[in-house]
Amino acid sequence: MSKYCVSAIVPAFNEEKTVFNVISTLQSSSLINEVICINDGSSDRTKEILERFKNDKKVKVINLDKNKGKGNALAVGIKHSKGDILLFIDADLINLTKDHIYSLLEPLLQGTHRAVLGYISGKGNRNIVADLTGQRAYFKKDLEPYVDEISKTRFGVETYLNKLFKAEDTIKVPLHNLKGLFKYEKQRADIALKEYLKEGVEIAKVIGNTEIISDEDMKVLQKILNISDTDTLKKYLNKISNLKIKNSLQKYFNQYVDIIRKIYP
Repeated sequence: MSKYCVSAIVPAFNEEKTVFNVISTLQSSSLINEVICINDGSSDRTKEILERFKNDKKVKVINLDKNKGKGNALAVGIKHSKGDILLFIDADLINLTKDHIYSLLEPLLQGTHRAVLGYISGKGNRNIVADLTGQRAYFKKDLEPYVDEISKTRFGVETYLNKLFKAEDTIKVPLHNLKGLFKYEKQRADIALKEYLKEGVEIAKVIGNTEIISDEDMKVLQKILNISDTDTLKKYLNKISNLKIKNSLQKYFNQYVDIIRKIYP
C-alpha cells in the first residue's frame, strides 16, 4: 500500500462523449484515493453525466458556472484536493487504463522524479506532445505555492507548469494505445480552429511573463485570434519578432492545426 495519498484532478468542458469512462477508470484504480472532476461551465450533458457519481464517496464533482479556462479549473481542483500527489488527467481521453495511471504515478511513488509528463505515443513529435500534454503528476507541495498563478494561465497552464521544474526533475513517459479527441471531433472545424488559436495565444502570454514581448507582437497575437485560415496564420506567425514565442507557437500550431487543414483549408 502506498504511503502517499493520490488525488486525480479532471477538468472537463463539454466532454459528454468521454468523461464518464475517464472518471470510472480513475475511480476503479487502487492507486487513487480521490477523484475530483471540475465541470468548467459545460453547456452539453457533462453535468448531467457527472450526476451519476453523486453517491460515490471517492468522486467529488465541482460545477463551475462559467468557463474560466483549464488553469483555473486545475487550481480549483488543487485547492479541494487532499492528496500528497496530484494526477492531472484530461476528460477527453479514450482507452485510459490502470496501466496508464501506474505509468504516470510510478516515478513519484518511487521518488525518482518530481514531475511526470505522459505523452500519447505515436502522436507527432515526442517532445512537443509531451510538453503540451494534460496527463501529468506532481507532488502537491511543489504546486501549492503557485496555485494563484496557475489559476490565471487559462489554456497556457501546461507551458507554465513546465517552467516550474528542472529538466532533471522531469520524466516523460509514453502512454501506449491512449487516445484523445481532437477539438474538430468534438465541435465544428471552424470553432475548433478558433479554440486552437485562443490556446496558442494563451501559451504565448505565459511565455511573455518571462520574456520581453513588444507592443507590435501583442498586436499580432490579437490579430491571430481573428484568423480563419491556416495560410494567414503562418503569415502572422512570421511577423512575431520574439523568437522564443514565435518558435513555441509554430511548434504548437504545426502539431494541432495542420490536421484541420484537410477539413477547413
